[in-house]
Amino acid sequence: MSAGTDKNPGPVSGAPADDACVARAMDRVLEAERVARSAIAECEKQGREFLEHARQHRRTILERAQQRIVALHAGSARAVERRVAQIRNPHGADCGAGGDGRTDRARLQAAIEQLADRLISPGDEES
Repeated sequence: MSAGTDKNPGPVSGAPADDACVARAMDRVLEAERVARSAIAECEKQGREFLEHARQHRRTILERAQQRIVALHAGSARAVERRVAQIRNPHGADCGAGGDGRTDRARLQAAIEQLADRLISPGDEES
């Protein structure tokens, strides 16, 4: 064989076709990378939205619990005030002067014992 008529010139053979194939492969890789980044960004966005929703739900639960606690305390305070008023004035508005002191003390003691029993009893029933 003579110089210049060699059929295998080396790695340069078919360079334009190889370059096009490599370029298409790089384009596919870059497109896949773009799609992956977009999917990751969407997942991050959804994660932030989920966390914000969970935080809002937590705030709603805490506010509702606080409202219930305040209502329970207010109701309990009113009930205690009524019981104390009943103990202090067991006859109501028609209590006049000249009552028997020993009878009043016995009623007061009985009322205090009843109140103590109700306060330490496990049930919530009213009688």
